[in-house]
Amino acid sequence: MLLVFIDENGKPTFKEIDKQGRPLPFIVTSIIVRDTELSIIKNRIAFLKAKYGIPNLEIHASDLFHPKSNFPLTESQIRNFAEEFAEIIKDLNIVIISSVVFKKYRTVSKPIKSTVDKKLRKDVISIGYRHLFERIIRFAEKNYPNEWILFIHDQISVSKDSQLSTEQKEIIETMNNELDNNPYIRRSPIVERVFKPIYFANSSQYDVLQISDFAGYIIRKHILNEKGNKFNYERLFEIISSKLDKNPKNGKIEGWGIKSWDYYA
Repeated sequence: MLLVFIDENGKPTFKEIDKQGRPLPFIVTSIIVRDTELSIIKNRIAFLKAKYGIPNLEIHASDLFHPKSNFPLTESQIRNFAEEFAEIIKDLNIVIISSVVFKKYRTVSKPIKSTVDKKLRKDVISIGYRHLFERIIRFAEKNYPNEWILFIHDQISVSKDSQLSTEQKEIIETMNNELDNNPYIRRSPIVERVFKPIYFANSSQYDVLQISDFAGYIIRKHILNEKGNKFNYERLFEIISSKLDKNPKNGKIEGWGIKSWDYYA
């Protein structure tokens, strides 16, 4: 069975802006892996965490690169850990596909009202996941035409495991709509082997969700061209980029491992 682990980086709202007041991109990153590889991944990451004395620490990129005072690693250790983590990703039998939505204004205007932003936010979510699902289905159809596919998404904005958040309901709605109505996806025979609905899980349960989070964070730094004074994000991107899906004819990542779209408000 093919497992697709998904995590988001950034928010779909236009209210998330940079220092210049420009909306930041919304990124959805997936790690595609066969179920037989999970134990290998778990062991590799467990060994790395034990090496640094953090066997029970869940890896969140934002916490790793912006640690609080009680974080158990020094800045130098974080740099080394991040590079070793990236090297593990490079060695694993996985594929990374990421969908990026660049939020832009058609003209310079007043700040977007909350009621308008709510609609724009749903559009951004729909576009981000639509392109992600299309790329995943295309990849699976070519490389794993006989496998069943299960989508596993990081649990977001929930207070209890038994509850579905608004964001989760929107993602489920988007997935079902794309699988049922997207002309390209509907033409693919593999769509009949996709488990529905999408499954939400806590990232502490799956090391691969932590990889999705890490990869999405590094991809974000890459597309924003953020060099970083403390951490060499571009070096980390260079390491993990070998796992991004590529055009088999010319090796390009754009449009394959990283599918981007400009959305204007």
